[in-house]
Amino acid sequence: MPDILHPEETEQDQASPEDPRARRQPLDIGDFAVAAAVADQFEAEILVRACGEAGIPVLVTSPRSGLVGTIASPVEAFLIQVPGSDLSRARELLAERRAALESDPEGAARAAEDEAEKDLSS
Repeated sequence: MPDILHPEETEQDQASPEDPRARRQPLDIGDFAVAAAVADQFEAEILVRACGEAGIPVLVTSPRSGLVGTIASPVEAFLIQVPGSDLSRARELLAERRAALESDPEGAARAAEDEAEKDLSS
């Protein structure tokens, strides 16, 4: 239905209610929970992309961000956070992707190189 923000939108443009993209209300960051923790930035990017492809909103945080985090957290880590409503689905998906990466270390290295090239080109 057209409105002030989307005057050209038609019924055909709207996603079905089952489609994760159909979420209209903004997500509250407080509703996010940790789905996975990884030590490698490239693995984090691959897993974030998997969530994105599945339509799961995702945040990546690092306990080492900021001055205090660098002092308080001696080891680099990346926390992949998703909305609580998508937590079980995200954990299953991330477990599958991590298993695939671990079963094919050469493929994981190639994927990491691809991610690095994409970052450099953009």
